[in-house]
Amino acid sequence: MSYAAPVAYLLLFLTLTGAVLAWHGMAVRHDQLQVSVKHHQPKGRLLFEIQLQGVVHATPQQTWAVLTDYARLPEFVPDLLSSKLLSHSATETIIEQQGRAGFLFVRQAIQVVVRVVEQPFSSIDVTLLSGNMKHYSSHWTLTPQAPDGGTRIDYRGTLEPDFYVPLLLGRALVQRNVQTMLAAVLAEVERRANL
Repeated sequence: MSYAAPVAYLLLFLTLTGAVLAWHGMAVRHDQLQVSVKHHQPKGRLLFEIQLQGVVHATPQQTWAVLTDYARLPEFVPDLLSSKLLSHSATETIIEQQGRAGFLFVRQAIQVVVRVVEQPFSSIDVTLLSGNMKHYSSHWTLTPQAPDGGTRIDYRGTLEPDFYVPLLLGRALVQRNVQTMLAAVLAEVERRANL
């Protein structure tokens, strides 16, 4: 199953892709990347919490350039079909994304509009404005890593889907999809850093 995320789009798509089919307490490691997905059911709601930590061999500026390259995200983020900038000001950016999630014969279209508030080269906050999610919010932080010049990426997100999620399939799907998506993003950051 796949879902969405500039770090915002990346995150939303990451969240949607991996988290919606998460298994409680599951953690996935991919080289220098750690992903933890948990689900909670307060008052009959199904909430997913995602945490991500990783290091890329690129500066915060290089990492930022990839994560905020909204129009090009579909070129390297699996299952993200479109990412469209709707508006941009000094304080916020509004983005519309469409993607797909699925397993075998079951497919789910994902459509969201999010507000992104950026603090250049250091943090990104994303909140859901509309779409087929009941709730989505996330916070990304980029921290320079001395002495090698890398960047630590920390992410925390919460989402509540507005569609059925088959939890019994979650563990294997999350592991596969999160690893694939994050590996693609990290590879793009490092690819651009080495140009």
